[in-house]
Amino acid sequence: MNKIKKYTAGLLAVLCLSATSCDVLDVDPMGSYSETTAYSSMSNLDLYVKYFYGVLYANADINCGSSCLMDDGATDLVKYSWYNVSAGTMNKFFYQPNYVTEQSNFRSNWSSMYTWISKLNEYLEDLNKGLIKLDPDQVKIRTAEVRFLRAFAYQELVIRHGGVVLRNSDTAVDGPDERAKARSTEEECWDFIIGEYHKAETDLPVSWEAAEAGRLTKGAAWGMIARASLYAGRWSDAVTACNEVLKLGYDLLPGKTAADYYKIFSTPNNRELILPVYFQSGISMKQHNFNTYFCPPYDGQPYGVADKVGASATPTDEYASSFDIMVNGSYEAFDWDNLSTKYGNKPFDNREPRFYASILYNDATWIGRKLELYTGGKDNYMDFSITGQDNVHKSTTGYIFRKFMDDSGKVNFTNILSGTYWTEMRLAEIYLIRSEAYARQNQFGPAYDDLKTIRDRVGLPALTQKGNWQDYLQDLAKERICELGLEGHRYFDLIRWGIAVETLNNKRLHGVKITKTGDSFSYERVECDTQDRLFPEKYTIFPIPYTELQNNTLCEQNEIWK
Repeated sequence: MNKIKKYTAGLLAVLCLSATSCDVLDVDPMGSYSETTAYSSMSNLDLYVKYFYGVLYANADINCGSSCLMDDGATDLVKYSWYNVSAGTMNKFFYQPNYVTEQSNFRSNWSSMYTWISKLNEYLEDLNKGLIKLDPDQVKIRTAEVRFLRAFAYQELVIRHGGVVLRNSDTAVDGPDERAKARSTEEECWDFIIGEYHKAETDLPVSWEAAEAGRLTKGAAWGMIARASLYAGRWSDAVTACNEVLKLGYDLLPGKTAADYYKIFSTPNNRELILPVYFQSGISMKQHNFNTYFCPPYDGQPYGVADKVGASATPTDEYASSFDIMVNGSYEAFDWDNLSTKYGNKPFDNREPRFYASILYNDATWIGRKLELYTGGKDNYMDFSITGQDNVHKSTTGYIFRKFMDDSGKVNFTNILSGTYWTEMRLAEIYLIRSEAYARQNQFGPAYDDLKTIRDRVGLPALTQKGNWQDYLQDLAKERICELGLEGHRYFDLIRWGIAVETLNNKRLHGVKITKTGDSFSYERVECDTQDRLFPEKYTIFPIPYTELQNNTLCEQNEIWK
């Protein structure tokens, strides 16, 4: 049966990955194109394959819609400011018993990922039917991209739901007659995912020309093999994959100053990026709303929207206080108890560079002004409440996001939005993966060597080597917070380490309430939750959606959700 490849010219424009421009078919934006058109030339095939990069676009946390959901928002790093509007769902998730059910899970990606998987399977079916009659060497590369993206879609399902239904035929797309199919085990899923990444790595190039920056490479494939192997508990394979990445010429950017470190997130095509997802400010459907939802509220003042943008969610003090502070020339752990005795009532001075590249704080310089995150200031502060604060744009923690924030000063919150790119994977994660994989094999020497590499970059001293997993985990967890915070890892770290319940359940998060008197500030660490958070054991895995159970009679629910 002839299939129609349905994609819009506008969507293709979104997904072209050049940081500056891309070509699209000059056709009606709502047109549909047959396989004859899609496979008629290499340029058309490229447009079709670039369309599939929507899998990455859909999983970029900065590409926030009305709910502005971030995976780190379900952890101790982020506090959402509202309750009774869409962005308040994360507070309801933590406050209301049984907010997530098999009938309703606001964080499930089941439907969207299987939609992408079906489209990717169509390409592979057409390839096996001999419908793509173009340069075979070039087709191999495009097919490797498709395999990678299908593996990535499955990986995003498995880290949430456990073992899933593998609809992974290369020769036929499952139709209504194949609706009933049992879930594969998680181990079988990882076998398939890692196997697909290996197939992709064989044919992907080491690099692309500048105009194609952002397309998948051997480094991205080896990097995902490393990440998937870590999640699958295949420690030796994770180390091997990390070593392969390190052979490919990536490098950590300098980071001893916050300005240097922030170049990781502000310099397209820099040598630390392994898998970036590019957006473009001012181009319809290629930009995103990260600044609109999370910027300092007074940023909207020049455009007539002061107090109508920003602070929908903000960093917690648990996150902010993870970053070390320098005292008498040496870095040490930050502690509010030392505010007057050691820090001279200046908690935001002398922090390590990653603090300044990750978090905005009161009196920080931002786009030509000083932030006023104190009570009554231009950017303001409010105590969190579950009533009366919907769409009130004030920080409930005394902090604002810095990482991924567009500081060009050109965002006007209407037609010009943010074009900051998403870092799906960068080299720092590879060192942290390898460190953890070594430690899992009781090789704590090389594990701490990799942590040292991460800390050396920002001028932090080497850690004292620990000789057991639990003590090492405390060091690793802190480094992953400070290095990878807001990049979508923390929630899944807590789950796979088996410490999500003890970290999140029956806890309250904190902020800092700042009061200005004359030219001085006073600081009070306060709870930014009005009740204890709930994170029962069953939340450590997503339920299989009710619709899947109804439509697929062979699919069974996760045991803890039965």
